[in-house]
Amino acid sequence: MARRPRRDAPDSWHHVVNRAIAKRPYFETRSDKRYFLSRLAVEVRAGRIEVHAFSLMTTHFHLLVRSPVGELSEAMRRAQCAYSRHFNRLRRRDGPLIRARYFSKRVDSEPYLRAVVRYIDENAVRAGVASASDEHEFGSARAYMGGRRPPWLTTHALQEMAQKLGGSKRGAEAAYLVAFGPRSGEDVESLRELVESRMRSARELDPLEDLVGSTPRQVRQWMRRKAALADGMEIGLPVCGPAGLRKAIERELIQNGEWLLESDGQCWRGSELTRAGLSRSLCGLSLAQIAELSGLSFWRARREVELFGHFLGKDTSHFERVDRVARAALSATLALEF
Repeated sequence: MARRPRRDAPDSWHHVVNRAIAKRPYFETRSDKRYFLSRLAVEVRAGRIEVHAFSLMTTHFHLLVRSPVGELSEAMRRAQCAYSRHFNRLRRRDGPLIRARYFSKRVDSEPYLRAVVRYIDENAVRAGVASASDEHEFGSARAYMGGRRPPWLTTHALQEMAQKLGGSKRGAEAAYLVAFGPRSGEDVESLRELVESRMRSARELDPLEDLVGSTPRQVRQWMRRKAALADGMEIGLPVCGPAGLRKAIERELIQNGEWLLESDGQCWRGSELTRAGLSRSLCGLSLAQIAELSGLSFWRARREVELFGHFLGKDTSHFERVDRVARAALSATLALEF
């Protein structure tokens, strides 16, 4: 199978991940982690990458990097090869340590960049390595929250974003916590699902920047366009995950009950059409995936997606329910206010 080409343009941002072969430890000691970070520092000093956030775990690592000159591949090749040689030499072992070439996903919108930082910071907490992200010794959250900042860690971009989002009158630590820390009502599992589903997706165009700032009318048009693409193919990068969407629909049903829609003498549950349609437009699922998740036939899933788009243009109350569900799913996943 041909490798997916890298989108490594100058000034591009990337979420970078790699792990050890056969689920073995990538880092066995604190010294291993320090050496790996020293190799990243070499690449930073060479001007090939900027590291803005990181988290080193036992079996893998996460990085948020900017590629100033479009040499991310060369930087990661050098850093990982040097680390592997060092690891093997100390243990008198040979053979591969790394499972495969590093994995990266472009980060092309500010909302998703915030999601990636939160995901990286929460990595150690979710794994039980630390009780709070700033307690993780080998994570960048500690540096942003008042700990010692490594000289090779670039912090100004995230600090400026934190000041903008968290309030310019707040101190740097408080602003970072508001912008990237845990928030009341957020769904950490939905965040994890979003980031990991994007890592798996081959799509590139990110709709988040336009969608977040859109008016209700523009959102409706966007949903209708996406729902109309009922061809069984993936339609773009997801903006939330299926579990987050399911929870948002469940909350809507608890608060406001089911709603019915009629077409050609047949009644349809609004929640079912919303699940199918938003699985398509927000979660970026193919019709085959929607059918599998819902226990439907492919043709039934296609019909529900088509009806979802049809009713968006005809029934204002239906759109209001759909819009509320979509915004609840995005808010819980991305910690955004709508």
